[in-house]
Amino acid sequence: MAASASALVAVLLAAGYAALASPATTHTVGGVHSWMTGVDYAAWASDKTFAVGDKLLFSYVRTDHTVTEVSRSGYDACSGGDARSEDNNSGLTTVTLATPGAHYFICVVPDHCASGMRLAVNVSAAPPGAAATTSGTAGGGLQVPVTVPVVVAAAAATGALTKLALL
Repeated sequence: MAASASALVAVLLAAGYAALASPATTHTVGGVHSWMTGVDYAAWASDKTFAVGDKLLFSYVRTDHTVTEVSRSGYDACSGGDARSEDNNSGLTTVTLATPGAHYFICVVPDHCASGMRLAVNVSAAPPGAAATTSGTAGGGLQVPVTVPVVVAAAAATGALTKLALL
């Protein structure tokens, strides 16, 4: 009986922490317009939140456009000379946002970037609404919400409450 109660506690604890994790979001760049000239990508991105692990899906007419990740200066100058990554003409490009901070994308086909085919996104280190927050203490420890009361209540309901340690 004690072994099954311990197993129940372990399962409930794991489920509680799994529920805290936010799945990555795939953003289709430009929405229904996709990746093409004449779209205001700043307006498209303005109401979205981007986090590490999210993906940008660029869909475009094959051979007509590129997706090139560049620095801020490359973005401002519409220049792919300092390309960090590039997909030349595949028609479907997925970029995983692996690091926090600003990320810049342009199309390097002549005049396309100048016609608006450029996107800047600011990527946060944690998904929006993530449960973990940094502490204001000198050690800067990590605070994680405690889901143990639910686990203890569930274990108590089975009549087999076992010793539970918080790490």
